[in-house]
Formats: sequence, structure tokens, C-alpha cells
Amino acid sequence: MGAMLQQDRCTQNDYLQLFADSEERLHWLCHTLTGNKTLSEKVMSLALEQSQKGAERVFREWMVSWARRLMIKACAEIVRPWTSPVAAQPSSLLCTAQDVVNRNHIDAALALPSRVLQERLLKLDALYRFVFVLRAVEGYSRREASLLLNIDDRLCEWIYVRVVSDVEREWAAMEFSCNAGVANEAKACVGQAGN
Repeated sequence: MGAMLQQDRCTQNDYLQLFADSEERLHWLCHTLTGNKTLSEKVMSLALEQSQKGAERVFREWMVSWARRLMIKACAEIVRPWTSPVAAQPSSLLCTAQDVVNRNHIDAALALPSRVLQERLLKLDALYRFVFVLRAVEGYSRREASLLLNIDDRLCEWIYVRVVSDVEREWAAMEFSCNAGVANEAKACVGQAGN
């Protein structure tokens, strides 16, 4: 059984292959969290190096999540989102019964092209970006995200609710203006045809 378990463990080459195959997605994650291309390159290198050092301790089926977690932790250590002024907000801001995340809003945000979603998230405070990415993109629970970010889990949820509704509201506004633009173009075409 011990030999079988050893076969299921990762190798350094497994991580080299993972980072090569997932380069675009991993770059998106790093750049979105750090908000900086240079920092994201550093994090990618650091995470690959760390992954290779601990490769033999990780089962192959956990490899992707372990590498992404290393990357998230490295981004958090560099950016230190818990130092954001938002993290010092009094607990009176914490969630109420009405503060529930609308799954449709998350789905709408995640349905955006990755470049568009990243642009929107990069406009946010670092703590807001981290909370959204950890909860919505990476699937961390409220508790897991709050522990990684060293913040109160109720504050984590409050931030998550706010970011989800803001991203969705911005998407709806953009969709509305696009639809209005199409309607105006159609009216202009009808007006020209009538002349």
C-alpha cells in the first residue's frame, strides 16, 4: 500500500507541467489579486518554486488546489489586504438578515469574459478583490477565506455581499447602455430609410 501511495504523489515535473498547462489561468489569478503585473510574475515564480519543494508531500488529485492555495497565500503576503482601511471597519457593518448573496449575481459576474471581470475587480480595494476571488472564483467558504485573509468572518461575508451586488449592478448598467445604443442605432437606420 505504501508503494501505491507513493505513486499517487506529485513530482517536480508534475508541477512544471501544471504551471505550463495552466499558465493563463494562474496569471489571471495572480494579476487579479496583486493588481500588478510585475508582482504577479514574482508570485508565479515563487509559487512554482514552493510547489516543487513540497511536491512529494501532495497527492496528484490535490495538486491543482494546493498550487493555487500557495499562490493565493503568496499574493496575500505581498499585498497584505488585511491592512486595508475596510478591515478596520467597526463590527456594526456586519451582515444583517437581508445581506444574502444572490447566486444569480455571482453567476452573472462569473459569466463575464475573464478580461472584463478582471478589469472590474482591479478597480476595487485589495481586500474586496481577495474576498471575491476566494469566495466566488476559488470556492472557499466564508470561514476559510476569513482565516486566509486574517479578518473577521462576518466582515468577510459583508464584503462578499457588497462586491457581488456591485459587480452585477455594473454589468446590468453596461448591458442597459449597450441595449440603448442598439435601439438608438436602429432608430437612426429607420430614420435614414424614411428619407
